[in-house]
Amino acid sequence: MKTLFAITLASAMTLCTPLLHATETPDAEEIAFQALSPVVSALINADDVQELMDRGEKLESSDTLQAIAVYLAATREDPNQLQAPYQVAALFARRGDDKLAERFLRVADDRGLWFGPMMASDEDFADLHESDTYKTVLANAQKRYKKIAPGKVGAISVLNPSANIPAPKACRPVVVWLHGYGINGELDESYQPLADTGAIILGINGTEMINSVHSFRWIGPGFEGTHQTVQKALKALEAQQCIDRKRVFLMGFSQGSQHAGALLAQHPDDYAGALLLSPGGQQPTPTESKARGKRVFVINGEKEGPGNQQMSADFRKLFSEGNEVKSRTHEGGHFFPDDWPTSFPQALRWLMGEEA
Repeated sequence: MKTLFAITLASAMTLCTPLLHATETPDAEEIAFQALSPVVSALINADDVQELMDRGEKLESSDTLQAIAVYLAATREDPNQLQAPYQVAALFARRGDDKLAERFLRVADDRGLWFGPMMASDEDFADLHESDTYKTVLANAQKRYKKIAPGKVGAISVLNPSANIPAPKACRPVVVWLHGYGINGELDESYQPLADTGAIILGINGTEMINSVHSFRWIGPGFEGTHQTVQKALKALEAQQCIDRKRVFLMGFSQGSQHAGALLAQHPDDYAGALLLSPGGQQPTPTESKARGKRVFVINGEKEGPGNQQMSADFRKLFSEGNEVKSRTHEGGHFFPDDWPTSFPQALRWLMGEEA
């Protein structure tokens, strides 16, 4: 990645540095250089295409032209890269340059663009919806998505308690893990403290892939699609081992947390309680709950954004009538608190009535 071009740019930057300090008033050349410096830095320092993509994403919020330049470099560096030309097209569309947007949509299509649902909901392309190019690329992407998604959307990951955890007389309870936006339900060894509460942890991929086979979200409208996906996953788990369907608890983070709270409110016969971590999402939070006699634990960070703060408050209020609600606000932001390997298992034990 650090090519002769990058080395040449590095040399140029070194040579230019004394000139940039030689005058107190920036001239046109210095202003242009400063405008290009984030792009130059990205091209010099990125070790691979993924790092270019990450840098391009960071630049989007501050300067779309700089982001376009970095995404163009990624497009040329890797002829199999789908996301880079797609992002170039989206940013040109955002700037109102429809011809260039269509050009790079065709590039992405030629490379096998498959994330049709994401493209269909991408507001950057709102003005291109009647374009023949947009319609063709979207149709192709939707067809590819239908071939790729099966077996990935709603796929499960199972984590059992350690061998030294005593088995109950009846079947084990289940904690259903609903991940946040853009990640997946894969469970690794870091989640073992949750399973060592004595529950089977069931991770589930979201109801729609975004722009990677490892990236999912929970889609609306409403929450019924998520409920059906969870029930299907529970049936698959039940075919593998004995589970207590009367003791199925929900645990979610961010968007997954919003869906977990909604599922408990709307389907209380199917779920025994919920641990809601930093709820967030674009859908309205339910304003009515059928849940009674449930335990709900809401945890959020004091440095989270106003929307997340409000949604946490909404869920505390939603379950306040006829349920037992616990609450904690940690010192951080929209992420797990540092003590989560001990505090989350404690919260789960409380949900399951095993806090002693």
